[in-house]
Amino acid sequence: MKIGLFGGTFDPPHRGHELVAASLIDKGYLDEVWFVPVFKHPWADRLNKKFSAYKHRVAMLEQILKPDQRLVHFRRVSYTFDTLEYFSKKHPEHDFFWVMGSEYLPKFADFLKDHPGLLDYPFLIYPRAGYPLEPLCPNMHMPQGVPTVEASSTQIRELISQGKFADEHLHQAVAAYIKEVKLYQNKLQ
Repeated sequence: MKIGLFGGTFDPPHRGHELVAASLIDKGYLDEVWFVPVFKHPWADRLNKKFSAYKHRVAMLEQILKPDQRLVHFRRVSYTFDTLEYFSKKHPEHDFFWVMGSEYLPKFADFLKDHPGLLDYPFLIYPRAGYPLEPLCPNMHMPQGVPTVEASSTQIRELISQGKFADEHLHQAVAAYIKEVKLYQNKLQ
């Protein structure tokens, strides 16, 4: 099977994440999408980023999964290359693709730093509003006929912290979870 490993902080998972997974499956690019929430972000310290607790991000992801989607765990520093290697060795019967938004193309050199083996894996680069969609290397594929993602987790967190709940960007169950545990109200928990 063709499996898309969709890595991210998913803080929170939003309608755009759902759209990416569903579109890549519906258009035949993938048979399944496996969501891989970041356990420990390799750039968190350098970028001075803090994320919600892993348990919260996992609980929210569990709310949006469809039958052709799975939640999988890689409980190490979440380098893209290491994650791809881990799942490729654990499941050699599948062909794995890394799914990422076009907003990461300008930072792709960071992905390759110390991990040139990434060029051995195929990438599906999903269009994100405001970011160019041009392949940087032959292993990058640009899905055609898929809708562009408009929302971002960063924008959603900011709206919620300002008291402007972003229901239109969130699955109903994710919105309910955020309200119940009071995520993003002041600072990340």
